[in-house]
Amino acid sequence: MTKEELLTRTLEDLGKGYPIGLYEYLFRRRTDLYKQLIELEDKIDHTYLNPNESIDQLKAVLREYWTFHISAIKEFTQIPLIDINIARTRDEMSEERMRA
Repeated sequence: MTKEELLTRTLEDLGKGYPIGLYEYLFRRRTDLYKQLIELEDKIDHTYLNPNESIDQLKAVLREYWTFHISAIKEFTQIPLIDINIARTRDEMSEERMRA
């Protein structure tokens, strides 16, 4: 399996259980977890793009990413519905990422 296949499969599988509003919730209510998510995504990018990083190293990073999501989804689905303007929050998230 290639790095691309591994990454694609992981993201597809996570997408099947991803609840709409999760990232927006993290951005608004769990800043600590949102920052951890961004750090994990940066780690994935580095491991995926670096030819000196092995598939096993990418698997390890993706395992962390998977575990993070399972935990965050569990927390998110246990909270009462919250009123977050998803579109506005996504815009703010994009602006923040561009500044970083």
